[in-house]
Amino acid sequence: MDQQKRKSRRRGTELEDALLTAAWQQLQEEGYQKLTIEGIAAAAGTTKTVLYRRWPKKALIVVAAFKKFGPKVDFSTPDTGDLRTDLLTLLSAPVAAFSSLGQETIRGLISDQIGEAIDKLFMAANSKNIIRQSLDTILANAAARGEINPDTITDRMKNLPTLLFINELLTHGTLTKTAVTEMVDTLLMPLFQMNEKR
Repeated sequence: MDQQKRKSRRRGTELEDALLTAAWQQLQEEGYQKLTIEGIAAAAGTTKTVLYRRWPKKALIVVAAFKKFGPKVDFSTPDTGDLRTDLLTLLSAPVAAFSSLGQETIRGLISDQIGEAIDKLFMAANSKNIIRQSLDTILANAAARGEINPDTITDRMKNLPTLLFINELLTHGTLTKTAVTEMVDTLLMPLFQMNEKR
């Protein structure tokens, strides 16, 4: 009883940490489809009303838990001296994160948040998102080395890597190193070097 009272008195960060910890643990044990708000609340020693006040949808608490406990994605701009290696390094950055979530969770998140998710994905693809910012620097470095002709690189071409990411997630529910290598070798390298300076 005393333990239940102590749990009921949790507030702020302490309560939020307990909820996110429970959500992450339940996700690992049950998988996304079997994960429920009721189960998370029970594991955290609270009520589902407490969760709904913070995260009105299951997908939102899963995303919040992933941000706290999942692998961190390092989108820092690589500068290896080679365009292909830079592209592979940049685009492989989120592979471990997507792998830790798994196909079922990614497909579930997309399904539950389809409207909002697609809007945000396409907004990211057509704005100065973090991948695009790094890509701009990578291409500028490649141009300085004479690997590409910067005059032939358009905004549509620069937006392509993010669009390929989106397509991969929507089609396959994950991102793998094999897929990234194929994107780079069969699409991006031929495209960026199509009119390279000789």
